[in-house]
Amino acid sequence: FDKLLFFYLFIWVGNFRYLDIKTKKRMKTLRKLLLVACAAFFFTSCEETYNNKLFWPGELSQEYGSYIKPSTLDLTYSGEKLIGKSVSFITEDSKKGTLTLNDVIPGEKETSFRVELLEKEDNYTFSGETVSAAGATVTYTGAITPKTMKLDLNVTMPQSQWMNSYLLSELTRGRGKDVVRNQETGQYEWGEADNQLLTAALYTDMDLEMVKDAGSLYATVSTLIKGMGGYLLPQLLRNINLESDGNITAEYTTDEMQLGEQKFSEINMDDPESMQQVSMFIMMKLMFNTLSAEDIAAATQGRAYAPSPRGLAHWYVKNDLLYVKLNLPAIISQAIQGQGKTVDGNLIAGIADAILKANPFLLKTLLGAVNESLDNSLLSMIANMDYQSFQMFFSWIKKGIPMHIEKVNGHTHIYLDRAALSPIIAFIPNLQPVMEGIPNFGPMLYDSYLGPLYDNWSIITKLDLGLDLVDN
Repeated sequence: FDKLLFFYLFIWVGNFRYLDIKTKKRMKTLRKLLLVACAAFFFTSCEETYNNKLFWPGELSQEYGSYIKPSTLDLTYSGEKLIGKSVSFITEDSKKGTLTLNDVIPGEKETSFRVELLEKEDNYTFSGETVSAAGATVTYTGAITPKTMKLDLNVTMPQSQWMNSYLLSELTRGRGKDVVRNQETGQYEWGEADNQLLTAALYTDMDLEMVKDAGSLYATVSTLIKGMGGYLLPQLLRNINLESDGNITAEYTTDEMQLGEQKFSEINMDDPESMQQVSMFIMMKLMFNTLSAEDIAAATQGRAYAPSPRGLAHWYVKNDLLYVKLNLPAIISQAIQGQGKTVDGNLIAGIADAILKANPFLLKTLLGAVNESLDNSLLSMIANMDYQSFQMFFSWIKKGIPMHIEKVNGHTHIYLDRAALSPIIAFIPNLQPVMEGIPNFGPMLYDSYLGPLYDNWSIITKLDLGLDLVDN
C-alpha cells in the first residue's frame, strides 16, 4: 500500500503543469520534497531485507590476505601460523557463503566449499569439514568481519606410500658401477669395480658418452660429489618427514660444519698448514675414495639437532612426481629473523603478491630489493639469474619443484633429473665469482666439483641428483 501511494503521488506531482502559477510554485517545492522522500523510502525498503544482519553481504564478500597491508587474514594450518596466503569469500545473504582457499592446500590452486554463517555479537562464525577435489580432508573453523578473517585449518592429505619419516642413508661400499677400460680394445665402457661408494646421504646416478675423460668425469660425480654430499648433509640434517598434512619438516642443526679436523671458520687459505689439512682430506677421503661411515660419525658427534619450523615447505604427489612446494615469504621472513635483521614488510607483502599474481619480473625485482637489505648470497644468485632460468625457478615457486621418487632395495630416492638440472648447470659460471669470494676454500670447490660438470655437460646423457633415504 505504501509503495502504491507513493507511486500515485509521484504521478500527481509530475502533472502539476495544469495548475495556476502560484500553485505551481508551491507544488514545485512539494515535488522536490516528495522526490527526496520517495528515494529515501525505496532505499530504506531495500535495507529492510538486511536490517537484522550484522553486516551486508557486500561488506563480507572480498579477498582476505596475510600479505595485504594491514593484514586481513589470520590463518593457521595444523595449529601453526601460515603467512603469504589469501582466501576469497562470497555471500549472497549473510547466511551462507563460498570460501575459496587460494594455493593453501598443497597441490591445489583453489579449494572452494560452502559454509554456513552463524551470527555472533560482533562477527559471523563458521565451522565444518569437507573433502577437496584432490581428496584432502579439510576441517575448518573461522570467524569473519568486513575487516578481518580468522581461519583455522586442519588438513589430512590423501593417503600416499611416500607419507613417512626418513633418515639419511648411511655410507656403504662394495662392488658397483664404474667406467672401466677394455684391455683388448683400449676403449672406455661401463663395467664394475670394487670399493665403490654404493650409498650415501646424497643420491647420484649418471650415464655419459664414453670419451677419453669419461672415467674422471664419472668419478667427479660418483666419488667426489657423492662423497662430499654424503659427508656434509648429515652435518645439517638428521631426518626428513613427509607429514600427513602436507608439511615437510626435518631435524636440523645450526652447529658449525667441519671438514676433517677443522671447522669451516678455522680453514684459512693464507695458512699453509690449514690448507694442507684441507687438501689431504679431499685427496685421501674423496679422490682416493676412502671416506667411511666412521668419518661421518666423527663429524656429526655432539651436534645438537632441533625440529624445523612448520609451514616453510609442503609436498604433494601428481603424475608420479613428488612436488616440493616452498613458501617463499615464510622462508624469507624466517631468514630475516635468523639474521636478527629487519626489512620493510611491504617488500615481503609484495613478494607474496607477485607470486599470487604470477608476475615473474616483479618477483625478480623484489628479490633484488630484499637482498639489498639482507645481503644474502643465495638471494643474490637468484635475483641475478638470466630470465629463462628464473622462469623455471618461478614455476617451481608456483607449482613446486618436480622431483622423481622411487624405492630401490629399501632405499627411497628423491631426486632431480637431467632436464630439471639443466638450467641450474647453465647457471654455474655465475657462481664462480661467488665461490671465489667465499673465504678459505671456495675456489677449490668450484674447480673440483662445479666447473667439470659445466664444462662436460654436453656428454652427460643422464644425471640424477638428490637424497638417499631409508625409513625411520
